[in-house]
Amino acid sequence: MLAALLAALVLFTQPILAVDVALDPGHSRADIGSVGGGLREYQLTLDLARRVRTRLESAHLSVRLTREDDQPLSAYTNPLATEQIQAEQQPRIAAAVPSRIYVSLHFNVGPTQLRATETYFNPERAPEAATADYSLGALLQEHVVEALAAEVGYASLDRGVKSDLAAGKPYGHFFGLRGPVPSALVENLFLSNPDEGALLRDDATLDALADGCAQGVLEYLAGAPPAADGLE
Repeated sequence: MLAALLAALVLFTQPILAVDVALDPGHSRADIGSVGGGLREYQLTLDLARRVRTRLESAHLSVRLTREDDQPLSAYTNPLATEQIQAEQQPRIAAAVPSRIYVSLHFNVGPTQLRATETYFNPERAPEAATADYSLGALLQEHVVEALAAEVGYASLDRGVKSDLAAGKPYGHFFGLRGPVPSALVENLFLSNPDEGALLRDDATLDALADGCAQGVLEYLAGAPPAADGLE
């Protein structure tokens, strides 16, 4: 028993190793997120994050996921409470850094006619940091839309890169974009759209999304981000 406790203490006190990429699979069993097509967002985001990790590791990048199972990282009992949303995101950021970038993976929800991919960034950071966030988001958005068209023949509407304040919430749309490294959040298609929900039951669609996300990350880390013409 003592040996086990000492081993646990050593593990707990060891510093978190720096990685190239931190991937955050959105939501958890305590906050399932969007639903549609017989799918639940918290399960789909973990599946997608694992696929992206495989591709990035094949490119010799180090990757860490903020969660490896369906459980939340905090005592998350009310997913509608703002303070609990924030409390859940803080340990996710802590689990992510140190890293070069942070990418949060989600699937969207809304009226059934809404479709396609959109990506969010935090415009409230210092100008240089906000530019980096926008550039990362723009590359993720570009490559996800391209991969869907090229690999599954889905001409996804490009909903663009948006400020995370666009939803009108005073704390911003996503607390997870308040971390210390370049960060972006991708809403990969709408689970609430019947056609896209059906697409997401196909491995080929998830592989295309993973390819797009991985390519966006690789291009960003290669140092060739696009001009931040979407910053205002």
